[in-house]
Amino acid sequence: MMMRRLSSVTLVTLLLLQTLAMNYVPEVDAATAKGGSKDDFSIFSIELGNQTIATEKWIQPDGEVVDYLLQNDLIEVEVTVYKDGSVTGAQKQTDVKLEIVHPIGFVIESFEWTTGLLAGGQKDATSISWNPQEAHSVLDTNTNELSGGLILRASVNFTEDDRNDNDIMEKQVPIAVFKDIFDGQASGTSLTFIPGRYPVGGGDANNYGSWYEDTSDATTGSSHWRMSLPGGNTYPSSAFDRLVHAYKNPDNNCNGDQLDSGLTNIEQAWVCRKIFQSQNYISSQIHLQAWGTMGAGDAAYLEFWNNNGNFSDPLQSVHWDVAEINPSPIPGQWKNVSWDPQTVWSQNPSLANPDLFLGGNSWTFGLVFRSDSSGATQGMHFDDFVQFGISKVDGFTLTATCDDPVGGFETVPNDLVSWKCLVTNNGYKNVQFRAQTNVTNASWMDPTVPQLRLDTTNPNDNDFNVVIPPIGPFETTEVWANLSIPVGADVQIQDWEIWFTDASSANTGEKARVSTTVSINSQYSVRLKSNSNQIALTMNPGETADLPFQITNTGNLDTTFELRSTFDAELWSGIIQDDVGNAITSIFMEKGTSADLSLSISAEQQATPGQISVEIRATRTSGNVVGDTTLTRLIDVPIYRESNLEVDYSSPYFSTDAGGLPVVVGYADGQEKMLRMTLFNNGNDEESYNITVSNNFPIYYRQTGANVDNTESPLLNEWGGTWSFFLNLPMPLGLPEGFYDVTVTATNVNDPSLIVSEVVSIEVKKTASVHVETDISDQSYIPGDLAQSMTFEVTNNGNIQDSFEMSLNLPQGMNAQFTNLVDGSKTVPINSGASYNVTVEFSFAEGTSGNLQMVVIAKSVYDEAVIASGGSTYSVGSTNELLKILPSQLVIIDNFEDEVTLEVTVRNQYSTAQSVSMDISSGNSSSWFQSRIDSNDRQFVLGTGDDSIRVITITFQVTEST
Repeated sequence: MMMRRLSSVTLVTLLLLQTLAMNYVPEVDAATAKGGSKDDFSIFSIELGNQTIATEKWIQPDGEVVDYLLQNDLIEVEVTVYKDGSVTGAQKQTDVKLEIVHPIGFVIESFEWTTGLLAGGQKDATSISWNPQEAHSVLDTNTNELSGGLILRASVNFTEDDRNDNDIMEKQVPIAVFKDIFDGQASGTSLTFIPGRYPVGGGDANNYGSWYEDTSDATTGSSHWRMSLPGGNTYPSSAFDRLVHAYKNPDNNCNGDQLDSGLTNIEQAWVCRKIFQSQNYISSQIHLQAWGTMGAGDAAYLEFWNNNGNFSDPLQSVHWDVAEINPSPIPGQWKNVSWDPQTVWSQNPSLANPDLFLGGNSWTFGLVFRSDSSGATQGMHFDDFVQFGISKVDGFTLTATCDDPVGGFETVPNDLVSWKCLVTNNGYKNVQFRAQTNVTNASWMDPTVPQLRLDTTNPNDNDFNVVIPPIGPFETTEVWANLSIPVGADVQIQDWEIWFTDASSANTGEKARVSTTVSINSQYSVRLKSNSNQIALTMNPGETADLPFQITNTGNLDTTFELRSTFDAELWSGIIQDDVGNAITSIFMEKGTSADLSLSISAEQQATPGQISVEIRATRTSGNVVGDTTLTRLIDVPIYRESNLEVDYSSPYFSTDAGGLPVVVGYADGQEKMLRMTLFNNGNDEESYNITVSNNFPIYYRQTGANVDNTESPLLNEWGGTWSFFLNLPMPLGLPEGFYDVTVTATNVNDPSLIVSEVVSIEVKKTASVHVETDISDQSYIPGDLAQSMTFEVTNNGNIQDSFEMSLNLPQGMNAQFTNLVDGSKTVPINSGASYNVTVEFSFAEGTSGNLQMVVIAKSVYDEAVIASGGSTYSVGSTNELLKILPSQLVIIDNFEDEVTLEVTVRNQYSTAQSVSMDISSGNSSSWFQSRIDSNDRQFVLGTGDDSIRVITITFQVTEST
């Protein structure tokens, strides 16, 4: 995985703290030389510069003077070799190498030569011209301490030299970007600083400006720059003047730098602004020396600017006020001015990547003098300009930090050894590299059976040679090398390496390598494996199935393994079998061999739904065994649904038909029959069932022909849970003769596809049934009066056509006879469900009184045992009910009126006139209303015939208070 990218300030700090260069590794012949100390060659010195071209000098905060060079300046390097030993000894010579090493660790360039013949105590000095192409210097802007630099590494290689501790000498030299001693504007085409006045909002220079050379004092050279005319003058008001890093080119060609049109017009010569390409650097610092003061509202700045140079646009002008270092106001008291422009640039909140040095843009450096219209001074004085920086080089090195244990890895057969490396890009650009690994056992490197693989951020490649996707400067990525130790691998020690090489088109070779050892120890180990899924089998209760598996002796010792199986539920069993089906409990195996076996599993007869865990374990009769000693799989027991529905055939309602099958025999007489039925749950889970009833009765009888009281069963226990209920057979009247089927169906609530049915056969025989109407007469009859007649409906409720013999049972004093019967005693044939009205003519003898009951009797001609009766009761003569108050209409009182009237009819039911007295019994109703009978209706006489009825009036008085 990629590590978090660090800021540019942190990168510079890391550069200062990291090892200056890769450790020097002497060539093999030098490291194993057999010569003596008298033949010792050593590097005596490395010197830079000569009397003509000297190095630049920097004074550190502690007073130490440090040499530094300028990028692209030619310098002489003198390497002196010294030979120890006797002056009188044989003269010898040695090979010498000078390498220019970048602090990242790679060699930029090298020089090789051979010394002359040297006797003991003699020296050989060789001078080389070197032009450093890459800048590498860092100025601490807080302390002004200079660090960094390219490394000059000189070495000798003499095969007979047995002293190697003095064969190498290193010297680090900071390389600055540019230096100007600020002795005014240089002549000709030299890179210098040129003054110009610019619009503060951006645009071309329009005047020379107020920057002037002052020869009265200097910290380096003979003069310096100031922002007012020498001689005690003050700077102008309302000025915005730049001192621009630029040069004149009479060839009218800026060669990649930027033409300044305004300065060109002023100078009447092509003026090219020097372009600082920040994309070619990872950092840069500016150094000057200064003294002086500025008036209120005025300032002096260091500035990098581009495009139109709008001073207010942070993307066009990165500037810093020199006043922040509090320059001395005393003339000639120079103070260091150090500035890192990235500290200003990175604070811009609009930047997408503030860590990218100056945005990777092109800039021009300069000094800025800005004044308002108020008071002025002579301003600031500047001298000794130096730009330090670090070039963004293409070269890189990698650091691989790996977690290999001291003494190497110790492992056993069938083990996985993982070696983790954190690989860091020490370069300044994105790099792509290749990771490779190998082990000295060639059989483990077979690509067809790979034992070794790399796991990286490249998801598409996992062999032992993988190209890593690019990583950025100082980023770190993880590389895992995984070695699978083969099954049965012998005791051995193997060398294991991982190395990293440049995968770019530059192909600069190996960048890092790490090595370790892998020791294989002896061990008893086993592997149990099955290709079946984790849920290996689906088994119903009582079933048998095989679970195939493989056993491998993964150790490097022959042994016998004991095998057994266990289940996490009772009544499950398993037998381990070999490849031909023989039951075994142990197996002898040579190292590295495998055997195919199976476990024959028998499920519990009444297994409940769920998952059963089975474990196969391999052990040794004595001693431990490691590895995959257990194999665990799951067996899924599904819900098994089975049910049964039974009828209690012991019921007395059952008989047998001609075929010996049970049948319910009965009559369509309305006498309900109840049959006991039992539902059995024979499945392995609790179940509930819906009960439905159907029949093939004629349509008229289907709804009422058969039913059950409960249409849903309770939850029945698994394995034999029962529930009893009753099938009701109403045996409805008129149900035609014949054979019928009633089907009772139990449907599983959770699985409607599971249905169990039971058919009950019913034989309905020919059935005679009759009903005679009973009519209650509300009329009073007079003894001795003329005969009257009534009709009575006789209904054939049987399922066959039938006639009925009619008879009467008469009370004393009553005379009656049928008037419309066949042969005087029988009805006409009546179809099933039809009726016939018989007429009875009757009268009462004089002197008869009371409530007399006449019984009308019908007897089936088809089945004389079937008899029904009806009839009527008559009020005759003087009875207890001589007067009758007939029901009156309903009166509703829905408002408060003075009076409400109710008319009541009174009838004389006696054979002679009667005197009647009327009264009201109010009871509790007197608290709600007051009532009275009209005075004319309180006493009266009722006659007979037309005078037997009188309507009386009752008045009710209702008030709001009542």
